[in-house]
Amino acid sequence: MNQLALLLFLPFLFSFTFNPMSQSIELAEGQKSAQFLIENDGVENMAIELSISERHMNEFGIENLPETSELTIFPPQLIIPPKEKRTIRVNWNGPSDISEEKAFRVIAEQLPLKVDDKTKKRSGIQMLMKYMAALYVTPKEVSSKLEITSFKSDGKNITLLIENKGNKHQVLINPTVTFLHQNKKHVLKNKDLGGLVGENVLAKSKRSFTIINAASINKDSSVVIKVDE
Repeated sequence: MNQLALLLFLPFLFSFTFNPMSQSIELAEGQKSAQFLIENDGVENMAIELSISERHMNEFGIENLPETSELTIFPPQLIIPPKEKRTIRVNWNGPSDISEEKAFRVIAEQLPLKVDDKTKKRSGIQMLMKYMAALYVTPKEVSSKLEITSFKSDGKNITLLIENKGNKHQVLINPTVTFLHQNKKHVLKNKDLGGLVGENVLAKSKRSFTIINAASINKDSSVVIKVDE
């Protein structure tokens, strides 16, 4: 098999799925754990390593993922035969009376282990897969509260600083941004807000977005954002 054919075929040899990509542990409902499903879609045994990190995000969307002891995952490593599935369990070890939602990443990563005779004989290119799912631990009475705390407009771009003052994350689904100054209104809708649509603002955090817009917005304008819940 030549190298090009190998590259085209390798994803079928070394593919797996990991679901769901986002879920919550609802403490208000007495939940203490969540489950994820891994399926080996390939034709050979596959080694997978699982880990959990706390999830912090700066205003530019860059994530910091420190280690956490508040959650444990079982099993942390496993070998899955071809075409088989395995269930992964994540347990919450923290208190049940937290005041704001906590965000985590559940990471499933293929290991470059030679786990059977076929892979021991293979050399060359290896394509390893990695999933990073979102997991939230959610207390009672949570809600997001988005505010645009500052903006800049130069007639070419508008930069918005969005703060989530609530205790629950908010995905920016179908956002509408409205500027108002002396009874004059300028409205930006979903199609005008490229780079912002679908982004996530975690609880008690800020995000900065720059969008292309030719309108010159008066610096004294009031501004509000609305999204679909």
